[in-house]
Amino acid sequence: MERLFLKKIITAIIFIIMIFTLFFINLKNIYTPLLKENFTSSSLISSLENITGNNIYEETILLELRSYFNKLIYRNEDSNFEIIKDKNGSLSYNYSAPQNPAIKNFVKNIKALKDKLKNKTTKFAYIMPLDKSVKNYFTPDDGIPYKSANGTANTFLKFLNSNNIATIDLRKNLNKSGISNSNLFFKTDEHEKIGTSFFEFTQLVNILKTKYNLNLDNNNFFTNKNNYNFITYKNSFLGSIGAKTGIAYSGTDDFTLIYPKYETNYECTFKTENGQFITKGRFEDSLLNIPTLRSNNNIYSTDTNKYSTYLFGNQNIVHIVNKNNPTGPKILFINDSFLTPTAAFLSTVCSEVYLVDFEHYSGNIADFENSVKTDFVFVSFAPENLTEDFFKGLAK
Repeated sequence: MERLFLKKIITAIIFIIMIFTLFFINLKNIYTPLLKENFTSSSLISSLENITGNNIYEETILLELRSYFNKLIYRNEDSNFEIIKDKNGSLSYNYSAPQNPAIKNFVKNIKALKDKLKNKTTKFAYIMPLDKSVKNYFTPDDGIPYKSANGTANTFLKFLNSNNIATIDLRKNLNKSGISNSNLFFKTDEHEKIGTSFFEFTQLVNILKTKYNLNLDNNNFFTNKNNYNFITYKNSFLGSIGAKTGIAYSGTDDFTLIYPKYETNYECTFKTENGQFITKGRFEDSLLNIPTLRSNNNIYSTDTNKYSTYLFGNQNIVHIVNKNNPTGPKILFINDSFLTPTAAFLSTVCSEVYLVDFEHYSGNIADFENSVKTDFVFVSFAPENLTEDFFKGLAK
């Protein structure tokens, strides 16, 4: 016991010495550019941000030192309880729950979007995807003020149903997935693992078949995981939460890439803020950002974010054409990042799939949904995105 205590004291002393050393190095790096800068009242803030941002010495070293110190003292929260670490080492953002009047306003926005559909034969539904607030997954220590989004999601779906808006709850039947709790989600990120997204895809296909009487994958070929390649990249992924807390505190995640073994043929159009690009060929050539998997850059770099492998991450608009299935259904997703891999898998049983990333698309959503003429319109935001700021402008 005494040796352990002494070890921690020595580690703390070394940590403090390194912090002060890096502090003086950064002070020197920033001081010289500050002297040379001609500040004006209008450019003061931006100039200071630019100088400090470009002259910080080994930013990740500072982060990792802080990360190691948090691990050393067994800290189970970060950034004043903005981030919570549970008993299994998984990280989650703390949720700020809106009140019922705000949730009812969210429903009004969804209903307004549905009412603006000109083609009344188009089926409209809200899909609730998974996040870490799902019951029994995230287990913080007793006494930690953690607020789950699961209750808000339940209330939201209840209000949607009372307004005659169809809902699909993908949080159900997790016990039938065959996936252990520890493998449902990334520990360092808010998203579910790709294997969980594949299970969501199989659930969604079953719902489309039963709820909407679609003649879809009747021999269960496309939903059979034996017809897919699974390639695991060990300790290769650092999620957005882990990037804030540091690797020493969060650890890293394995990333499993899933793609079809069978023949596929696609043409995809990606519209971004800077224009558009088109990909053609097999699933892995058209729908996957392979360079992200091969990048040797620092794991903190944005181009190593393996979750953005599917459909090249968050794009304004994605249009997927499955040339091997011209008679399949046409589906429009208005979504956040949580359903992106699931939508990529769903394209295997569709003729066309559109995705509009609500966080990045600045156009009129109602005008777009009427312009593409699909069989289904699915709106899908994760429980943690059920906030007032997120719904602004949805029904403009």
